[in-house]
Amino acid sequence: MRCVAGHQPNLYPYGGFFAKAASVERFVIADVTQYVKREYHNRNRVKLADGRAHWLSIPVMTSGRFSQRLDEVLIEPGARWQKTHMRTLEVSCGKCPHFERYYPPFRELLSRDWEKLADFNGAVILRAMELLGIATPVAFASALGCEGRASGLIVDICRKTGADAYVHGMHARDYVDFALLGRNGIRSFIQDWTAPEYPQPWGPFVANLSILDVLFNCGPDSLSVIMRGNSLSDAPAAARLESAR
Repeated sequence: MRCVAGHQPNLYPYGGFFAKAASVERFVIADVTQYVKREYHNRNRVKLADGRAHWLSIPVMTSGRFSQRLDEVLIEPGARWQKTHMRTLEVSCGKCPHFERYYPPFRELLSRDWEKLADFNGAVILRAMELLGIATPVAFASALGCEGRASGLIVDICRKTGADAYVHGMHARDYVDFALLGRNGIRSFIQDWTAPEYPQPWGPFVANLSILDVLFNCGPDSLSVIMRGNSLSDAPAAARLESAR
């Protein structure tokens, strides 16, 4: 069995994203899906020194571009978001025990000029995987030529990667056509991920922050920390029975 998973290229993804990537033989960054406002595509949260969760965001061009794919999303030219991100991270996360070791690789990415959102997000994801020690090969859906929507896209991702199993997020139960996947010879697994608690400065623990918070606080133990909250199970039995008909 060759298992693959895919996920949209979110900004500074949370721990569950990387736990999924560590659980499969190949990981696909699904940059051919549609950009959605107020999702995690161009924003994520870090913890401020007052204990509150704060959004870091990248301003993007959306006017007249309502159906654009993630690999088409352009960053607003002239925006000074990199300096804002660096300053926020340095002030709010500088006291974290592993900040000095794990911040410079991201600061280097933030010091570059970026035109497309997915290019920056993809670079951050690859850098974070490297720091976490996740060796899973990564491909971009756009580079693979993947097509389709929802369950059809999953089928095409499996075809393009030679996979016969797919790991879905926990919300897949609400929208994935498991019967379609079964008819195409694809076995489905569901990831359930709960943020494990770890030491954080600035008050009580805040769950589901960016992977940056995990790395800055847990350092070399980051992967083992996020995997503590990870589990995989077979897709719903009813869907398996339906797919066999």
